Amino acid sequence: MPPAKAAKASTVVPGLPAHIFGETGSPSISIPAGRHLVIETLSVQVDVTPPGTKIEAFVNYTCAGKNVSLFVPLTFAYTDPGTHFDFHVALQAVRLYADPGTSIVVTAYAPGGSPGTLFVTVSGYLI
Repeated sequence: MPPAKAAKASTVVPGLPAHIFGETGSPSISIPAGRHLVIETLSVQVDVTPPGTKIEAFVNYTCAGKNVSLFVPLTFAYTDPGTHFDFHVALQAVRLYADPGTSIVVTAYAPGGSPGTLFVTVSGYLI
């Protein structure tokens, strides 16, 4: 199998079985029409302020025509002393099947605080 190639979320490299898709900000990864995305690894990073605020993340996608919301358990990583943001991360081995022509969206919720920038990376392949 050839090595995985980095690609923008909206870019598809036909014929290559493995891809890494990444997006920042309010991450959304578009699945091309006519292809399913099989996700095998999911990585999330999100910051939150003020420090000490609890935060949770969800991956939302469509599988077999049904909306799926997957809870992503986050782990505290560190507090940035310059920005006063707490950073939380997750890395999960998964087997998610996203429908053609849909999107994968990551959201964060922080009661009593404000989620900052989300980063998401998924690795897998198109079928």
